[in-house]
Amino acid sequence: MKPIKSLTNTDKSKLLHELFPGEIPLLLDNILAVCADLKEHKEAYAQTWDFGLFTFDMWLSLAEQAELRIQKYRASMIKSSKVFSEQLFSSFDYTVLFVNDRIIKYAENHSKSDKFKLAVTLLFTT
Repeated sequence: MKPIKSLTNTDKSKLLHELFPGEIPLLLDNILAVCADLKEHKEAYAQTWDFGLFTFDMWLSLAEQAELRIQKYRASMIKSSKVFSEQLFSSFDYTVLFVNDRIIKYAENHSKSDKFKLAVTLLFTT
């Protein structure tokens, strides 16, 4: 195994899936719920948006891209760490920034597994 500093987002997400396959359906459902909420309340989010790196419209676009991939590949993502990591964590695409953010927030606010929370902290916040 590579040192953690050498792991790509694809490597990290594949490892997370392999260690915690039971969390993946819950995580994907949470991401879809957040995407729906962003679209449903986009005017309110746009008015209060203060994330300087991206405009709200850019963030919404990333959410929509993630949503489309999850809707198309959800069953395969649940079964395969390779599909999960390749579809959501491609290094050629900014959607990974949205998904990384959602993984961290899912772990902090929704996961009941302390080990999953620690793994997310180790892999995605270093």
